[in-house]
This record gives sequence, structure tokens and C-alpha cells, in this order.
Amino acid sequence: MDDEAMPGRLRDAGVTRRELEVFWLVGDRLGNREIADRLRLSERTVESHVSALLRKLAAGSRRSLVETAGRLRERSSALPQPLSSFVGRESELDDLAGLVTTRRMVTLTGPAGIGKTRVALHMAHAMKEPPPAVLVDLAVVPPGHPVDRTFADALGVEGDGRAIGPLIRAAIRARPCRLIVDNCEHVTPATAALLADLLAAAGGLHVLATSHGPLGVAGEVVFEVPPLPLSEDDDPGVVLNSPAVRLFVDRATAAAPGFTVAPADVARIAMICRRLDGLPLAIELAATRIRAFSPGELLDRLDDRFALLTGGARPGRHRTLEEALRWSYDLLDEDERLLLDRCSVFPHEFGYDTAVQVLAGPPLTAADLARLFPRLLDRSLISVRRRAGATRYRLLDSIRQFALGRLAERGESEEAHDRHARHHLEHAVTLVPGLRGRDQPAALRWFGEHWTDLRTAMRRALDTGDTASAWGFLAGIGTGWEILGARGELFDWLDALVDRPRPGGAIGVHAAITCCILYCYQDTGRAREFATWADAQAADAEERALADLMLGWVAIYGDDRDAAARILGSAAAGFDGLGDVWHRALALSLLGLATQDIGTAVERQSAAADLFGRLGDHVKRANCLNHMASAVIEAGVRLPEARTWLDEAAELALRTGNDHERFHAELNGTRLAQLRADHRAAATGFAELLPEFLRIGDLRCATRCHYGLGQAAAAAGDHERAREHLVTGNRIAVATDDQHLIGIGRGLLAATEHALGRPPDPSPPRR
Repeated sequence: MDDEAMPGRLRDAGVTRRELEVFWLVGDRLGNREIADRLRLSERTVESHVSALLRKLAAGSRRSLVETAGRLRERSSALPQPLSSFVGRESELDDLAGLVTTRRMVTLTGPAGIGKTRVALHMAHAMKEPPPAVLVDLAVVPPGHPVDRTFADALGVEGDGRAIGPLIRAAIRARPCRLIVDNCEHVTPATAALLADLLAAAGGLHVLATSHGPLGVAGEVVFEVPPLPLSEDDDPGVVLNSPAVRLFVDRATAAAPGFTVAPADVARIAMICRRLDGLPLAIELAATRIRAFSPGELLDRLDDRFALLTGGARPGRHRTLEEALRWSYDLLDEDERLLLDRCSVFPHEFGYDTAVQVLAGPPLTAADLARLFPRLLDRSLISVRRRAGATRYRLLDSIRQFALGRLAERGESEEAHDRHARHHLEHAVTLVPGLRGRDQPAALRWFGEHWTDLRTAMRRALDTGDTASAWGFLAGIGTGWEILGARGELFDWLDALVDRPRPGGAIGVHAAITCCILYCYQDTGRAREFATWADAQAADAEERALADLMLGWVAIYGDDRDAAARILGSAAAGFDGLGDVWHRALALSLLGLATQDIGTAVERQSAAADLFGRLGDHVKRANCLNHMASAVIEAGVRLPEARTWLDEAAELALRTGNDHERFHAELNGTRLAQLRADHRAAATGFAELLPEFLRIGDLRCATRCHYGLGQAAAAAGDHERAREHLVTGNRIAVATDDQHLIGIGRGLLAATEHALGRPPDPSPPRR
């Protein structure tokens, strides 16, 4: 070993290469026999080297040699001491401890601000057994520059020029250690080359590195540092014990010693941590703002997080969230930056094929995306999740917000968002045939995965006045909404559109059909207006059959069953002539609803269920089974069969992920329990379902929940409470103009008024 590779004091004392190797092992508290075995020397030779070291270093004892070695190591490799507590990461540290003791090269990866350095240093401090840890911090090295000098400084190696590499290798061979190599992302090629050389030269070397992505060294094990988890539990105690919230509270308390978490603040703090994706840097910076803002005020300001999360007393390179992300962004090539910026148009997860459709465009081709996506993944700027063989990507929200800003600076924001909106609104319509047939599972899965995209796209269309795209989407799905089910935002979109000019021609008729279907959940009178308009505008056999279908539907809710049966019979014949089996099955199901005789009603629903089943439409089969059960429960007959039908409906709803039909099955099951006088279970069931139906906008079923709660309260003798629910339910029934439900509600309310000793209200309900 060259003399320049050893600390100056040892070199000046005339310590030889072999004596240096013995010196470091003495410093590790190894006995002479252990040293002899390690260096393949005789024990007598080791004794001779130890005697020489005692003489040359004027050490009075072997203990003095140990202390000298410790001081020299501390001077060259002193690990920074943490200034704040280490929160969370218990499971990660356990996994990492197993890796660093069995693998020679482990790299911690993750985006800026995820806490890689903190985890690496905590692990280094926790390792009590030799070899000792030496920190090599590459943050000070300019991007793309050599890293040898920084390694040499950390190891206490003197020398320069071309000789520095061999000197570092000699020092590593002579002094076994564990290198903590931090911040490698901007000097990856040079760092990887040097580490590969050192690992090959020194069998006792272990490396724990941190970088945005893998270094590509042979034998490297990559350990991805995840965001801090946040419990999905609603219990405040559980939420407060989750690592992300614990970090926020710890740093907030340090920044504002008088801060305490009020019960109402637990959910707000949890939402702050969730909005910040569990990113420790962002959480710490947000927590310091507790001096100026309450948790609720902080949450309200997160849309402008880069202005909010600045400064603070946090040590290290990144004192702002934007600074941390800018560091990562500046290390990208220009085409990588452009792709990352364009990815920001996705509000949530997305697949690669969708990305190609939305993001490819000059100067990026589809082939470019195939080349660039792995690079962004390797730099931890895109997260990946695999489920059932499918890969989904997403940007952490802070990265997405940063990239959105860069996209706007490029002047591409409007075009990129329009492209995203058009793709999703148009592609959704192409899946309607699949929704109605044997491709239903894949189509339903697409809508489930892309609903956030569709919500964003509709908001874009409405905000920019693109009513053609908005109507094209809603009308294009049309009767397919019967499969997808009611969703609260559908009614918001309709409210924003119906007062604007309605499209003409076929799209206008289908838009009216959609309005009728959806308003049937909320307002029979308004649904009737659209059905009548569609009937007047129908220009071909398909449009006339659809208009008849809608007119018959609203007649059912108007309690004009005879007219409904006549019109629906015409619709069924029309669809039969068109060879449209799915719509014929829908007409048959509605005919079942219009039929007074229970046996015939169930028979028609059963026939419709069989047709839907043969087509592969499990959602509408579940819907028919729910209607069959509802009919016999209301009549109080064939209850064992009702239970069988409901079990199958629930299973089909779960299989397809259709919440609406699952809620219907649970509602009918609760009605069945009430019919069997299990009023406590019924009260619980109706209470749990009521907010769900209100959330998705199904006011008819919300009415049934209120009626059920009223009956349960009456059975318990609480007639005042019963009256409250019945009045509320009847008010909703009147608002929806559902004459059948109005009649049921008036009968229940009259019985309750009688129980309270009050005369019945003779006035008819009003809208």
C-alpha cells in the first residue's frame, strides 16, 4: 500500500502496510488469533506487528491502540448526529437490517424528500458490530463530475491525480468498513464504476447507497423506500399512531411547543398527510407551518403547496419542497422532462397504453415513450403498482403539481389537458357494447380504473364550454348508465348541462334518453319531460323504441301501470324487430315492474334475468333478481325464494364491483329482516344504507330507508322519531314525484299519527 493512503499520523510514525492492516483489526477489538486467521499470518507474526505498533505510536497498551484507531476513524468518517427524532419505518428497518448484513451492496431508492438519507444514517448508527460506517456524501459533487476525491476525503486518504483510485482501493483493503454513499443520483456512472472496482478489490467491503434509482452495480440489491403509511381506520387513536401523522405531530410540537391535537384536527392532519402522499420532507415542512396556521387552514392551502412549504429549520440540502423536486427535475434529459410534464395531466393512476394514446405527440413518439418510461421509473419520479398482472403508474401528488407547473411554462397545458379529456370521454363510449355483453368485466374494470380521469375530463369540458364532448359522453353511454349505476356527480353534470343548448339530431335524442334514465332516480316529472321530447324527435325505429322505453318507465313511477304495460309492450316489440336482445330484456324487466300480479311480475323479471345472463350482463341480472325479491317482500310472500335471489344478486354485484346493485341487495335484505320482525337489525341496516343512497343520488331508495327507519322506531315505541323519518321520506317521495312511494308513505304516516293520538293530515302532499 502506498504510504499516502494511510492517515498522516501513522505515515509519519513509519507504520508499514502490513502493520496498518493489523492496526485497524486491533481497533476492531480482534484478538491476535482472529487477526492471524483474517490475514493468514502466524500468531507470532501478529504479536510482532502489535509490538511494533505499540513502539512506533508510543502507546502504553493494546487498549491505547484501540482508542487511537477509534479517534482516527471518527475524524475521517464521523456520521452526522440527528437533530430530531426518527419516526416510523419500523418494518422497513427490520427488512433493511437483514439485507445489509447479508448483501454487500444495497441501494435505497425513492423520490426526493422520501427520507433515504435519514434511513441510511439511522441504519448506520444502529449497526454496533464492525466494520465501522464511513459516510461519503456526494451532494457537493457537481453533476457529472468525478467522485474519487470525495471518497478519498471521507476515507482520510491523501493524494491526488491518477493515483487516487489505487490509493482508495488500498485504503479499503487495509481497513474494512461499511460505506454509506449518499446522494448518488447526479453522479451515477462515476459512482457505480468506482463502487464496482472497490467491491471487487476488497471482499470485506459493504456499501449502503442512496439514489433516486438503481446504480447498476453487479450484485446490487435495490430497496425502495416507501412513503410513510397512513392508517385507513377512522378511529382517532389508530390514526394518531400511524407513522405519517406521528411525524407531523412530532415536528409540529417541536415548532410550536404549545401545540396540541384537538379531536376535530385528527382527520384534518390525516388528510394533510394523505394529500402530501406520506412524503416525509413535505410533512415536516407542513408541520412547521403550524406556528402560523391551524390544521384546517393548512389543509385549505395545500393547493398552493410550493409557496406554503418553504423555509423552516430543517437541515440538509432541501429546505423547500420545490427545491427538492427541482433537484431531481434538473438531472433529467430534456425529453425525460417533457414526458414527466405531460404525465401530470393524469389525476391518478394510468396504464402504459393509455399514456401512449394521450402523451405521444411531437416531438415524442410512441417509441420514445417505451424508451423514456423506464428512465423515469428508475429515477423514482413515477410510482408503479402491479395487480393481477397489470401495471399501473402514477405521480405522487407533489411531483404532479410540480410537473403541472412546468407544463404550463412550456405553453402545452391547454392542449395536453384537452387531449386527455377527449381520449377518455370518447374511449368510454366505445366500451358500451362490452358493458352489455361478455366483455363486461373488462369494461367495468376500465370504468373503475378511469373514473377519476372521466371526472377530470368532464370538469374540463364543462369549464371550457365544450358541451359537445360532455353530451357526447353522457349520451354515448345512454342506457349503459343502467349498468354503471347512479353516481352523485352524474346529477351535477346534468345540472350544469340541461340549461345549455341541447344538441340536435340523433345525439340530442340519446341525450334526452340519458337525462330520462338518470332523472328517474330523482324527479319523475322532469324525466317525463325528456321522454316526451325524445318521443317527439325520434327519427328511426331504434329511437322510437328507446323513447317508448322511457315513456313506459316514467309511467311506472307515475303509478299508471296500465299505460306503462301498453307502452313497454310496444318498446319490446320494437327491439325484437331490431334484433336488440339487451334492450328487449330491459323492456321485459320494466314490464315486470309494471305488472300488478306478483306471479306474472316475477315471471317477467326472471325471463329478463335469464336473457341478461345469457348475454353476460351480470349487473342487470342482479338488478332483475333485486326487483323479484322486492316485489315478493312488498307482498309478503315467497320469502325463502327472496333470500335466494338476494344472495345471488349480492354475489353478482360484488363480482362486478357494482355498488348500486350491492346496496339494492342489502336494502331488500334489510326489508326482509324487518318483515320478519327483526327491527333492531333493520334499523341498523337502513341507517347504514341511507347515506350511501344519498351519496350516489338514488333518492327513491333513500326514501325507502327513511320509511324503514320510521317503521323500526314505531316498533320500538318511539312514535315521534318514527314520524320524523316518515315525514322526511314522504317529502323526498313527493319531490321525486313517485306516486307509489307517496302512497306507501302516507299510509305509514297516518298509522303513526294515529298512534300519537293526532288526526291525519287531509291535505295531499305537495312537490
